[in-house]
Amino acid sequence: DQLSQEQLDFTVATGKWSAGEVLDHLLLAEKLNRDQIAELIELKNAGQNPVVRRSFSDLNVSVAYIPKSLLPLFELPFTLVNVFVPARIREYMTRNRLIPAQSPDIATPKKGRVAAELREDLARSFQETENLLNANADLDYSTMSVQHPLMGTNDVPGLLGFMAAHEQRHQTQINNIMSCPQFPRPHRSGNGGPHVEL
Repeated sequence: DQLSQEQLDFTVATGKWSAGEVLDHLLLAEKLNRDQIAELIELKNAGQNPVVRRSFSDLNVSVAYIPKSLLPLFELPFTLVNVFVPARIREYMTRNRLIPAQSPDIATPKKGRVAAELREDLARSFQETENLLNANADLDYSTMSVQHPLMGTNDVPGLLGFMAAHEQRHQTQINNIMSCPQFPRPHRSGNGGPHVEL
């Protein structure tokens, strides 16, 4: 809430995301996951099997510098490995930036988003996710799942857990940006008190 436009746009190095870009990425990722939950709800309400299967062509998230163009070659190996990797391990790896990751193209953020609009969109996105779940509170979300070669199989509670771990990962990234010695400091007003642009 208290970061200025200058602070939101600051990057530690060329090619690295700013805090504003990280937040925009979180917005896009939340929309992606909310849309998947909405699709599962539609399937469930229509009496169909509430399972959504995604491939790397749908969601080309990558790890460990694997080029996205090569992801289709890894679809089967990742799928088999994820059968044996517990969800808690996947969440741990997501939360703690131990393995470098490449976001899917659909979650690539925009540079220089206006601070006020970014804040409004973040609040609205959270509310939309909450409204979606509250409007369908009678459903058994543990019977609805999304499958992906890299992300594994997640029911809706598991997907929400992944979303939380993903946000924690990027909160750490934002904190690292803000702790950089070159990070712009708040301007001082004439009376000596802090002045933060909103």
